[in-house]
Amino acid sequence: MEDQEIKKEVAAAPTSDTKDRLAAAREYAVAQYDKIRRAAAQQLDHVRKYTQDARVQINEGWDVTCTKAKDLHKAGEEYVKAHPTGTVLGGLGLGIIIGLLLGGSRR
Repeated sequence: MEDQEIKKEVAAAPTSDTKDRLAAAREYAVAQYDKIRRAAAQQLDHVRKYTQDARVQINEGWDVTCTKAKDLHKAGEEYVKAHPTGTVLGGLGLGIIIGLLLGGSRR
């Protein structure tokens, strides 16, 4: 019986070849981990740059839109000051049309 137990222990004991393979596998895993980590960091840098560029473009677009809206508002005020009667009558007519469209379904 003791011979069989000794054979099992010897068979289960790691050999130098097994230790070398394990060390090689560990080195490979560490190298792959480092490679993936560097690639992820590089992609993160690309995403940060892209979002920063997008933020700049959005802010520039917002500034242009605000400027145009202010210009349109000024032009509208000037038109109303220059043509008060026509503006009031136009608003009245539009209000009557909307009222008829909304109130016409009650019949």
